[in-house]
Amino acid sequence: MYSIKNRLTLVSMIVLTIFMILTAIALERAVVKRAVEAEEDRLELLIYGLLAAVDRNRLGYSITISPERLFESSLMTEGSGLSAMLYNERREIIWRSRSMIGIFPDIEAMEPGDWRFDIVDLKSSRYFRRAFAMQWPDVRDRLQHYDVVVWKNADRHFNDIDRFRQTLWSWLIITTTLLLVVMYLVMMWSLRPLKQVGREVKAIEDRKQKEFESSYPREIKPLTENLNILLNREQHQRQRYRNAMDDLAHSLKTPLAVLKGYSAAEALDQAGIKTLNEQVDRMNQIVSYQLQKATNVAGGEIIRPIDLVPLTSKLLSALEKVYRGRTIKVDIDLPDQVWLRMDEGDYMEVIGNLLDNAFKYGKNRVRVTGQVQHQTELILEIEDDGQGLESGEIEKILKRGARLDEASEGQGIGLAVVADIVKSYNIEMTFTESELGGLAVKLVFQVV
Repeated sequence: MYSIKNRLTLVSMIVLTIFMILTAIALERAVVKRAVEAEEDRLELLIYGLLAAVDRNRLGYSITISPERLFESSLMTEGSGLSAMLYNERREIIWRSRSMIGIFPDIEAMEPGDWRFDIVDLKSSRYFRRAFAMQWPDVRDRLQHYDVVVWKNADRHFNDIDRFRQTLWSWLIITTTLLLVVMYLVMMWSLRPLKQVGREVKAIEDRKQKEFESSYPREIKPLTENLNILLNREQHQRQRYRNAMDDLAHSLKTPLAVLKGYSAAEALDQAGIKTLNEQVDRMNQIVSYQLQKATNVAGGEIIRPIDLVPLTSKLLSALEKVYRGRTIKVDIDLPDQVWLRMDEGDYMEVIGNLLDNAFKYGKNRVRVTGQVQHQTELILEIEDDGQGLESGEIEKILKRGARLDEASEGQGIGLAVVADIVKSYNIEMTFTESELGGLAVKLVFQVV
């Protein structure tokens, strides 16, 4: 039972079978009860018909049933299975229908106005019995007690009920079997995305593909999207380590060449010592930067959504303090709340670098705007009124192997870091000319 499919199949079979059995039992009881009640109602109507045909006998001291006023032909047909009789207060039969064959047991004593209905087994047959006790005045207006009893053969009724039960349970078995098959097929169809996840994981392990490529239902889509982010970041992290080592080796060539020019056997003068110290400091700076750059992306844990509005406000507040010596007007137009599935440190690094460049190279104005489109995307734009960058400069900054000097401060290093991070999150980033006259950076995020 370690299989989800087996568990769901077993539970579905048990629940469906129990449900169908209980439904069939309830339906059977309801039908049987209603059928018996219908027979009871028919016999009651028949008794009312007999009462309508009541007449005094010749002497007037008793009553009888007038055949001419009977409208039930079965009572006039011998052996029809429907019989009626009239008892006086001494429990004597004073009238019986022509259809009556055989002897029926006497009914127990009843009070006037009482009704009685029961099912009686007689030899090999079962009968419905309906009785009514009443009082009727004689010629001297004295009330006499009488009982009207109707008997109906119930064999056909119970045969019909048996056939109904057989039909009901036959269709129950057929329906339950079909439903189980349909549920099994639906279950297999519903679990196909999970099987596809397993196949894609195997393909990723075998290095046949780099990420999840199939389209998944919305219940599984957050899982595969997060896994794709983790895979992309892990692959990007490995590439960052390789690039960092390449950059480190390349950057250390010049300081090492300078150090190599000094022979260990030579006595160093003050200028030599100063040069040596400068090159050691330079190497230390290079190593620190490359290590920081190599570990810039956060670890591979599941990313919790973040609200970018307070984080952006925090960055703007900090930068306004850093550049408080300059008069820079900041225009902010952001929604009240926007959730992104992104590491908080990565978001602070990306937006912090872009805002720092805007404050650093802008003259008097910085504008930050955000707009949610189709409830799935956020377009965040950062603009300044500085001199901006040429398209060739932007390409050079973002392209590995043709970078600006990473040892100096400025847009070059910041944009390179930003480009690495947004690439790991599949965030669309474009640079255009701002309406303010400087550089405009547009980022397209997928919102939660």
